[in-house]
Amino acid sequence: MGGVPARRMLRDLRANIGRYLALTLLIVIGVFIVFSIVGAAEVVLIGTEDKKSVNMVEDGSFTVFLPLDEADMAELEQNGTRIEEKFSLDINAEDGSLLRMFRSREDIDLIQLDCGRLAESMGEAVVEKGYAAAHGLKQGDSLSAAGRCFTVTGIGSVPDYDQMLAKLSDTAVEHESFGLIFVTDGQYCDIRDNTVQTAEEYTYSYRLGSENDSDLKERIKGLDFDYTKVEDKYFRETIDDALSRRRDIEDGVNSINNGAVKLSEGLSVLTDADKELRDGADRLFREYLSQGSSALSAMGGNAELTAENYGEVLGGAAAAGSQQAAALKDSLDSIAAFRQGIREYTENAEKAAEGSAELADGTAELEENTQELLDEIFDIEIHNLTSFMTASDNIRIGGAAGDVVVDKSAGLVAGIIVLILFSYVISVFVVHQIEREQTVIGALYALGVKKKDLLIHYIAMPTLIAFLGGAIGFGLGLSPLGIKTQLASTYEYFSVPEFDIRVPVYLIVYALVLPPVISAAVNAVTINRKLSRTALSLMKNEQSAGSYKQFRLRSKSFTRVFSIRQLIRESRSAAAILLGMLISVLVLMLGLNTFTLCYAIKENNTADTRYEYMYFYKYPEKQVPEGGEGAYIKTLSTDCMGYTLDVTVIGLDGESRFFTARPEKGVSRAVINNSLNERFGYEKGDIVTFSSLAEDRAYSFTVTGICEYSPGFTIFMDIGSMRELFGEDEDYFNAVFSDRELDIDEGRLYSVTAKKDIEKSSAVFIKMMKPLMLTLISAGIVILFVVMYLMMGVMIDRSAMGISLIKIFGYRPREIRQLYLNSNLIVVAVGALAVIPLAKLIIDSIYPSFICNVACSMKLSYSWYIYLGIYALLLVIYLAARMLLVGKIKKITPAEILKNRE
Repeated sequence: MGGVPARRMLRDLRANIGRYLALTLLIVIGVFIVFSIVGAAEVVLIGTEDKKSVNMVEDGSFTVFLPLDEADMAELEQNGTRIEEKFSLDINAEDGSLLRMFRSREDIDLIQLDCGRLAESMGEAVVEKGYAAAHGLKQGDSLSAAGRCFTVTGIGSVPDYDQMLAKLSDTAVEHESFGLIFVTDGQYCDIRDNTVQTAEEYTYSYRLGSENDSDLKERIKGLDFDYTKVEDKYFRETIDDALSRRRDIEDGVNSINNGAVKLSEGLSVLTDADKELRDGADRLFREYLSQGSSALSAMGGNAELTAENYGEVLGGAAAAGSQQAAALKDSLDSIAAFRQGIREYTENAEKAAEGSAELADGTAELEENTQELLDEIFDIEIHNLTSFMTASDNIRIGGAAGDVVVDKSAGLVAGIIVLILFSYVISVFVVHQIEREQTVIGALYALGVKKKDLLIHYIAMPTLIAFLGGAIGFGLGLSPLGIKTQLASTYEYFSVPEFDIRVPVYLIVYALVLPPVISAAVNAVTINRKLSRTALSLMKNEQSAGSYKQFRLRSKSFTRVFSIRQLIRESRSAAAILLGMLISVLVLMLGLNTFTLCYAIKENNTADTRYEYMYFYKYPEKQVPEGGEGAYIKTLSTDCMGYTLDVTVIGLDGESRFFTARPEKGVSRAVINNSLNERFGYEKGDIVTFSSLAEDRAYSFTVTGICEYSPGFTIFMDIGSMRELFGEDEDYFNAVFSDRELDIDEGRLYSVTAKKDIEKSSAVFIKMMKPLMLTLISAGIVILFVVMYLMMGVMIDRSAMGISLIKIFGYRPREIRQLYLNSNLIVVAVGALAVIPLAKLIIDSIYPSFICNVACSMKLSYSWYIYLGIYALLLVIYLAARMLLVGKIKKITPAEILKNRE
């Protein structure tokens, strides 16, 4: 009896070839979507990781004012750290495009050649692949630049320029205007020494040994450095300006100290004669007293005049009428006053000398402490290091891998959605098949076929179909239509080698194992329950009493009543259609959300950029240039689902011409842009916290308002409060916004960003995400069509006897379509009204996880006509499936009812 089920399986395959093909197509589309999108992302992620060891990708890089000498290099490489020169010159090609020229690398960031060989002699060069493609250059072609003609010996890429940005501040890759060439050491020196080019950039790459990035950075800062040898006039100007203010204070303190020392020394000399003055005054006074005593004796007196009694003795004689005694007393009073004045003068001079000595000691201490105070106030780090960047902070490195993270997330979610749909469709499909073949199953039971054999029989075909669909989807994913198509935009935009197609195990399991396993599991559960009935019950085709609901409809229209009863009877298939609609619209809206986001970024970033130019200073001027608006810009960071994203803080001075934000004064008050509001839900009054990675410190702000400014994550502060918060001078600014080009020396600037640059970078999103969007939208449409076709086909099959019967009663084809197909129109038309907003709600809730590595606005709302278009699309897909099923109804003959009579 084992051959009977096998022969029936083949007959079933021939009889239901259309249904099985549709089911296979559903699985193929689902697996193809996931495999191609996620597979392409994994190829980039795995390939990038693998190439790190092959190309010896740097751990970081740094630039210096003056090249390091051998002693410096030896000191920095003591801990096993490897350092390689990566000096460069910017030269112009014949067509005006910019080429950055390097020597061929030997140890770090090695060139990955797509074809050809490295430059080996003068006049040879390897050209970066993106620039070569944009300019139609191939191996053996000629390239003119810097007055030299180069033969292209190879085309390739380097890992430190994965994202080909001329400046780190650039917002988009432009292969037409910027590229790299790699030449021999001799060629490099020839162009550097014998042509007029921009200044050489002294860059070094490093791979760490037994230390971390911070340790290496501090050791670089500690190297001996003579800043007077630096040729950058603005650097010298900044240092001299800062040091001149320190020197002014030092000179003033030195003058005070020198004056105090001189005063102390002068008073010391003066006090050396104090004793002689006092002794002379005492002798003079004694001599006058002696002469006075002689005069008093001549007047008949006999007293000896002393300093203590002369006033009393002479005063008495004067009182007695002696004018001579009175005159003598006045003379002695004058001499006594002089003597006392000398004493007071010398005493005060000694005190002044002592005070001046203490003053000299104090000013000496002041001079010593002033040095310490100035070291704190004028904390100027004068070292050779101009920039230090780890590989993780360098947007040129790993740009392609970071870009495909969104694709991977979207593909995995789509994969889960498709698996849910597939599981449900399989269950409905199998239940219908069992119910349709109940009599045959009962007969096989009666003939002695065991339940286990039947279970295997009914599981085998769907499982085989599931495996076949998964295998085809797997094959298509590996074909040029799949992974390679998804990779095309990555290879076009980024400068990466063509990675080997390496598929992770979980994707192989998803494509080849999960579909048959899910099919077998769902079938086993469903079929086991259906096969648990007796052979007689199955042969009589008995229906469960619970399958039909008894209810009364208050309508005199037979067509309406019949259609409603038919819809209730086939509620399981109707539910499958609704679920299929939901799943399909989820996939569709995943693509539409991506398009909406990219389009909104393009439009809003451009609209919200009201300035024409932004100048970001390396060495700020004293005054804001005429026609410009000064601002203070600083970068902080925030965490978004495990990714660290930049938050730009912009300090504005009053009402800005270029920003709608009106920040209030206060070091903890800020206005946030709509991007932060849309992504994190921050509202007015909330307290938000961002961190400074360089300072290892967090800053908290109270949100005082939300403004429309889409580019990146941005907060706005009052510039005075911002200067106070971050410890800058009261007139400090480092950025200028303008509505026209300003005449600012490039040597002062880090970068210049024009509005056209913002427009270009915003448009890149649509270009990069186009393959993903088209795949998701197309797949959603195909899946919905297949699900509708399958489920409506199941409903018709289940109603085959009823259709056969009413054909006997003389119903015309149009009337039969009204009875059996119009109810589905109600399901689709009414269900779509619920499915569309539900799908939008679900996708919007999970979409932030897809863009967690991108700092951008998140405007996902659709215009009303988009919703109307989706609704119309669902109806069109229904009508297309309905047209195909009309032929199925025509094939049902009146004899069908007679075949199934007991």
